[in-house]
Order: sequence, then structure tokens, then C-alpha cells
Amino acid sequence: MRISNNMLSRNLLLNLWAAQGRMDKLQNQMSTGQKINRPSDDPVGTENSLRFKSNISYLNQLKANAKEGIAYMDTTDDVMGEMSLMIQRAKELAVHAMNTSTVNDEDRKKIAIEIDQIREHVIELANTKVGTKYIFGGTANVEPFPKGATGWQGSDDTKKFQVGGDLSIEVSVNGHDLFGAGWEYTPKTPATDPPTYEYQETGASGIAMFDTLAQLSKALNESNINGVDDGTGTEEDGVEVLLSKLELQADHISDVRAQLGARQNRMDSVYTQLDSTSANLGDSLANVLYADIAETLVNFKTQDSIYQAALSVGTKIIQPSLADFLR
Repeated sequence: MRISNNMLSRNLLLNLWAAQGRMDKLQNQMSTGQKINRPSDDPVGTENSLRFKSNISYLNQLKANAKEGIAYMDTTDDVMGEMSLMIQRAKELAVHAMNTSTVNDEDRKKIAIEIDQIREHVIELANTKVGTKYIFGGTANVEPFPKGATGWQGSDDTKKFQVGGDLSIEVSVNGHDLFGAGWEYTPKTPATDPPTYEYQETGASGIAMFDTLAQLSKALNESNINGVDDGTGTEEDGVEVLLSKLELQADHISDVRAQLGARQNRMDSVYTQLDSTSANLGDSLANVLYADIAETLVNFKTQDSIYQAALSVGTKIIQPSLADFLR
């Protein structure tokens, strides 16, 4: 087969164009920092990178949900911690007021003023909001304990944040349960002197925590230490009994905080796992999508050397033709 100069020229040009194409691809990778600048660069890699990006976006949304849930529960725990301090202070004042040898009626009235302030502060805490959401109102976006109301206005439905495909974690605390809306202190049997109580839901009207503080203030104003007949044959609780009820309320808050703490730990673990998975997918995406600049530069230099060598060899392969001598 006869090899003509045209064939040599055509093959040389094709090879030079191919080399230029490879150099152009490498140059684009260096300038953009990406191995894949168009789907044709790596169809399989393009598909993988799109899948990785989609998964990372989904995980980032779950991470945002988990982070918001952690902040929500942290705020709830802080509020309950403040409530515990308020109940503890009320207990200390009640114990002090029971000291009949050093505390007189006027002193108890002054203590009652502080108890009233504690009650107001606890009600404010009960209406705490995170953003636009009441943390003790359930899913109902209304003030759970408005001033003047005799009961709880929230919803028993709990707030849950989705942090996985089929995983949602409860982040709220039921204000109905925490503050004792419809709860009562029922005397244990057999009866004891002084009586001991159980704290449980009975469907009664009122809110146990707030009512107990109000009753304590009234008992202090009246210097009712051990209980008195209200004139109808029913004994009004004195400071001694109300103190025992406050202790039950404090224990109940601690129990609820412990339950919330368990969910906080779980949410923290889920967030850590989501963060780790997202980081691993990010590394996988980087391996597929992003160029190793040092390696790309070496490859570019190699292709440039090949291109220059091809040009040099081409001038020797293509011999002068008759046309060159007829110029």
C-alpha cells in the first residue's frame, strides 16, 4: 500500500488535534479545579457525583433538623432547671416560715410576697418560646398558660423532628404533665400524720404547680402552718403539707428532665452520625469531582512534551513535495 504525503499529513494533524484536546482538558481541570467539567468527561463519574450531591443535600437537611432539635431541647432543659431553682427557693422559704420561734406573722407575709413573685416567674417560664413556638404548648401555637386562665391551653400532641428516613425524635415536653394541669396530690393510704401524698393525674381542674404556690402564699399570709378548717368542714392545707407537695413537684420536674436528657443524648448521637456520614460522602464526591492539581500539572507537562515532540517529528516525516520547488 502506497503511503502518500496527504495521508501522512492527515494522520499527523489528527494526532496533533487529539493531543491538543487532551491538553485542553487538562488545562480546564487546572483552571476549574474539577476533573469533570462536562458530562462527556466522565459519564460514570458524573452520575456518581450527582448522586453524592443529592445524598449530601438530604443529610445536611437532616443535620439542620437535628441541630434545631438539640437547641430546642437545650432551651427546654434550661427552663426546667430554672423552675427547679424556683421550687427549691419556695421550699426553703416554707421551711423558714415554719420556724415559729423566730418568724412572726409579719415575717410570713413578707415571705408570701416572694412566693407570689416565684409563682409569677414560673408562669412566665411556662410560656417560654423558641422562635415563634411555645415549648410547653405541644403542637398548638398558642400561649399554654395565659394570665387569668384556670387551665392549660396547649395540645397534648408532641413536637417531633425528622432526623432520618424513618426516624423522628420527640423534642418537646408535655406542659400538661409537667405543670400538673388536672393533677392532684392524693393522700397515700394508710393515712399518716402528717399526711403523705402521691402526685398523679386525676382530671381535676386547675394547675397543680401554680395552685400549690398560690395556696402557700395564702397559708403564709394567714400564718397557717398545720392546716385550719375553712369554715365548711374542709381543712385548708397549711405550710407543712404544702411543703411536702412542693417536694413532690420538684421530684416530678427531675423525672421529666431525666426523660428529656435521654432524648437529648440520642439526638446528639444522631447528629454526630449524620455529620460523619456527610463528611464521608463529601470526601467521596471530592475524589470523583475534584482534580489533583499536582498530578494534573504533571500530566499537562507530559502531554505538552508529547505535542512538541510530535511537531518536531512531523517536520521530518512530511518530505518536501514538487509544489515546494515550484514556489
